[in-house]
Amino acid sequence: MSSPREKVEITVGYRSLGGQPDRLEKRTVDPEAGDAPPWDANTKMQHVGGDHSRVDGFAKATGRAKYTFDVTFPGMLQAMILRSPVARGKLTGLELDDARKMPGIGAVIALKEIGSQVRFVGDAVAAVAGSNLNLVRDALEKIRAAYDAESHIVDYLQSPDAPLLASDGEIDAEWPAEPEIEAALAAGKTSHAATYRTEVQTHSSLESHGHVARWDGNDLEVWASTQATFGVRGELSRALQARGLDVGSVTVHAEFVGGGFGSKFGAGVEGLACCLLAREADAPVKLMLDRFEEHTTTGNRPSALMQARAALDEKGVFTAWDWRSFGGCGFNKSGGRVAFPEYYVGKAKTRNKHQDIAADTDPARSMRAPGHPQGFFGAELFLDELAAKAGIDPLELRLRNDDTVIRRDQWQFGAAQFGWQQGRAIQNDPKARYWRGVGLASARWFQLGNAGRPPHGITCRIHQDGTVESRSGAQDIGTGLKTVLTLLTAEELGIEPKLVKATTGHTGDPSGPGSGGSTTTPSLAPAVRHAAFLAKQQLVELAAKHLGVPVGEVTCGNGTVGKGTAQLPWAEACKLIGPNPIEARGQRFNNYREPPFHRGVCGAQFAEVQVDSWTGLVKVTRMLGIQDCGRVIAKKLAESQVLGAMIQGVSYAVHEQRIMDHASGRMLNGDFLRYKIAGSVDLPELRCIMHSIDNGHDNVGAAGLGEPPSVAAPAAIANAVFHAIGVPVRHLPLTPDKVLAAIAKRKA
Repeated sequence: MSSPREKVEITVGYRSLGGQPDRLEKRTVDPEAGDAPPWDANTKMQHVGGDHSRVDGFAKATGRAKYTFDVTFPGMLQAMILRSPVARGKLTGLELDDARKMPGIGAVIALKEIGSQVRFVGDAVAAVAGSNLNLVRDALEKIRAAYDAESHIVDYLQSPDAPLLASDGEIDAEWPAEPEIEAALAAGKTSHAATYRTEVQTHSSLESHGHVARWDGNDLEVWASTQATFGVRGELSRALQARGLDVGSVTVHAEFVGGGFGSKFGAGVEGLACCLLAREADAPVKLMLDRFEEHTTTGNRPSALMQARAALDEKGVFTAWDWRSFGGCGFNKSGGRVAFPEYYVGKAKTRNKHQDIAADTDPARSMRAPGHPQGFFGAELFLDELAAKAGIDPLELRLRNDDTVIRRDQWQFGAAQFGWQQGRAIQNDPKARYWRGVGLASARWFQLGNAGRPPHGITCRIHQDGTVESRSGAQDIGTGLKTVLTLLTAEELGIEPKLVKATTGHTGDPSGPGSGGSTTTPSLAPAVRHAAFLAKQQLVELAAKHLGVPVGEVTCGNGTVGKGTAQLPWAEACKLIGPNPIEARGQRFNNYREPPFHRGVCGAQFAEVQVDSWTGLVKVTRMLGIQDCGRVIAKKLAESQVLGAMIQGVSYAVHEQRIMDHASGRMLNGDFLRYKIAGSVDLPELRCIMHSIDNGHDNVGAAGLGEPPSVAAPAAIANAVFHAIGVPVRHLPLTPDKVLAAIAKRKA
């Protein structure tokens, strides 16, 4: 039964965004009883929203931060996995005895039973743990595995389920009949149709997947590079249930994690193998994947094939939008669905059809805004092509069709900051070697968890010496959760952030969400405030009794506790606590039931490129991102999220592409020598402007930030290339061969 709610009036919205009008209004919200009172647009902040550095930056920069790779114990064994060289077939034999007899080997286990299906090159077959990796490699060579190979397909477009493509890359198939769509297309003044493609992008997290496992009787302790500490604990307990393990017997640590981007939610076969090896060897075991395994076995952003046709009326407003897409997922047969910015076509007749097509490769996995960068690349480039046909500026086309007030303000503000009109006025000399162009695209993320949700908790402890702990069992995958906990706690208590120590990533602390779907900060921020609010109430009671003033009149702020002239410095007030700290458990209540000012998040990005017309090389020279994430808690870290997303967008748009050998089914460029990602010399001038919005969701009003800024960058870059060379390149990445082919087509 939920607690009773009392209505409170707050001011929501945002202040002027560079010449745009203020968008502020009063809303009545209903916090649950006992929750911290809501912050709103009129709340004066001391720390939240400021330009603070990450609190764990020094530990990371000096190497003091201990990642899973850094964990070691006396007698610890190293482990590796034997992987299938066959893309599709059955395991018909597996001999492990010779490997077990090798010197220095502590454990050898099978990960597949004879007769099991082999699903891709790299599928896990067996695992070995030994005193060092050289001995483990020797033991892997002694394992005799036999396979009954079957024919395979590693390119989903060669599947019988895939649509046929014409020589120009267009889908060569009739659109399914839909009279209303056909009528709406016919009613338009300007129409267009085109096909778009993206290639597989592999995960390139700084830290590879890996675990360290140690048993103590029937208790299991695991150090994991993961995005979900509690998810890993649950997965391992279920997998090992037959061995007498329950959830309460598993402890997971992930205090520092070197990124994830969506690929590290579960323990995976590597995590289970590590635990089984440690059990068999009766010794701690470390199993970290190498970079080739990262590229080939841990999932990826799947490829996509998209086709759109649409029409505009005489005012440049959509009358019809017809969309079909195909996702090139791996053996798992799912995860390839794409998204497009439907807010442009809300008044049109629309249709959206999708089909996933399997291939004998490692599976599709979530990767920062799953499905959005692919779909937005196709849709936003299609918009620019349609605008060119209609003789409308691409920005104007978007303003005519997008009714979202926040995004319209961002478009207009961003255009002025970027110099959009000046950029579009560029006239490239056809005889010149270098051509310039500018493009733009929208960013969006609208998922259920983007506003946060329960049930999660935070522990806040105030110690006698004036220091404070804020603890969460959730993991900080590098985005700055520890800093968020620190600033929110310091703000609520009215103290300096240096007095707060934030700890994350231990399942002995209150539960937190997996770091995915842009849910972590909005799910935990209200609980952080609630925990600090409850702890503050206990301290206030002690101070009120000591000062002889009414409890209801005592406040905490600016490092003091008291009323009027009856004030205690924070350190003196904390001495009243005694040897046992004040401890409070905050909880994440439901969001307010009243509709918020703003659901989801909005963003806009602008890009400038230089194209070498002789070589086809694309150089991104300048980018600007405008991004909303509800209330901005840590400005510098929020900007870092957006800048990082734009860097990933450059890499995806211009460089990254998995290359498969069709004969063997093996990835040919599974390393950073041949799998190109953006380096420092590839990066443009980057600028980010955060757009802080008081959305009225909960007592803080934070919204997710991890996904949305990664959506727009590839599309904005592709649109800039279209502007520079005068013809679209509809296939990512924008490699020189495709650019030169497009230029040749234009000249022809």
